Amino acid sequence: MAELPRTLSVWRGTAMMLNIVLGAGLLTLPGLAAQSAGASAPLIWALCAVASAPLLIVFALLGRRWPGAGGLATILSKSFGRFGYISGTLLFLGAVIFGLPAIALTGGHYLAAALGGPAPLYAAGLIIAAALVNVVSAEIAGRVNAVLASVLLIALLAVLAIGWNVTSPTLPSLDTMRADLPARHMLGATVMMVFFAFTGWEVAAHLGGDFRNPKRDMPLAMALSFLIVVLLYGGLALVVHAMATTARPEAPFADLFGQIFGPTGVIVVSFLSVLLIFANLAAAVWAVSRMVYAAATEGVLPQFLTAQRRGMPHLAVITTITCLLSVICTAWVGTVTLQDLLAMAGQNFLLLYIGVAAVLVRMPKHSSERVLGWVCIVIGCALIGLRGSDGMIYPAILLTCAAVLATQKGVLAKRIGTPTRPNPTAYQASTHRSTP
Repeated sequence: MAELPRTLSVWRGTAMMLNIVLGAGLLTLPGLAAQSAGASAPLIWALCAVASAPLLIVFALLGRRWPGAGGLATILSKSFGRFGYISGTLLFLGAVIFGLPAIALTGGHYLAAALGGPAPLYAAGLIIAAALVNVVSAEIAGRVNAVLASVLLIALLAVLAIGWNVTSPTLPSLDTMRADLPARHMLGATVMMVFFAFTGWEVAAHLGGDFRNPKRDMPLAMALSFLIVVLLYGGLALVVHAMATTARPEAPFADLFGQIFGPTGVIVVSFLSVLLIFANLAAAVWAVSRMVYAAATEGVLPQFLTAQRRGMPHLAVITTITCLLSVICTAWVGTVTLQDLLAMAGQNFLLLYIGVAAVLVRMPKHSSERVLGWVCIVIGCALIGLRGSDGMIYPAILLTCAAVLATQKGVLAKRIGTPTRPNPTAYQASTHRSTP
């Protein structure tokens, strides 16, 4: 099986991670969180940032130890065998199938604010455009994402500076934030929704095999991107809080720039959001297609998905896009809301975090790694507990399917024409690459 080419350096990897993370969370979630949690929204943002920091360290440690396109599924297989690999694959795909359409819909809402028309139609167009970038070539896709990240960071800093100057935000007092906390069920849903803003590095973990020196470059890229993301999220969340009300919680900065610059301001910030979300989708489709490709090499998905064209697994990209467009259609007819998509995606990602932390507990190199793993498990379980048992129905179905598939590996392999993998070490053969 031909390996995918390595094209990512520290800076290009940082750009790719920023494009993966800076999407719906940056220009939409501050408005949705303020709508749901009022003055307590900054407290929820701080909670999710603090909770995600140790989890990010776990990803850096394990992603450096086992780099490969399989990402989290490969890491889970090291400790939990075939069930770990399949459950990681299903939980991840089950998250992005809702999360990426949510990102596209945020861009659709900004375009609808500027141009009118249905947001889902614009969202579908963004997904198709992201697919076109990813079927060209690996090198071109990497360059496009790097350029977009540089341009968008400058533009986003300008949005933050303008918003900060106009609104002069201040942090609410702790008593005010505590008094405005929503009821437990709404609090749990809001936390899951905001936590989605701090997801993306688990997607980026699938890029380990694309780094030229994954053991050195991937942790550095994760750390740099995290610092930039926290600063941008914190600043923009405070700006939205200072606005007090917005007619479009899904597109709060369109309202803000409309108040400052009139219709031209709405068009400008909407164009910026479309660029940001396009970059986000292009990078995320790159990473997700890597997981589909890796799962196909392991016999979890059909083998034809391993086909490549100019260094890109083009059939994996096409399959990914088809699933995302299907979810956009369900949102269009009103079956699910944007908040539902974000909450479901956030919860699946959190369960993956807990599973990866459990790998660190079971397979530490040092006692400090075991302690870090337990800290992450406790944090993850506490956040899951806020949501309640209703939110566990969807991931429970996915885990049940994983358990069934794991016990039927011989039948599964025969059905899709790939050899049966008798033990967890077999996963390493197709996904692990030695550092040059």
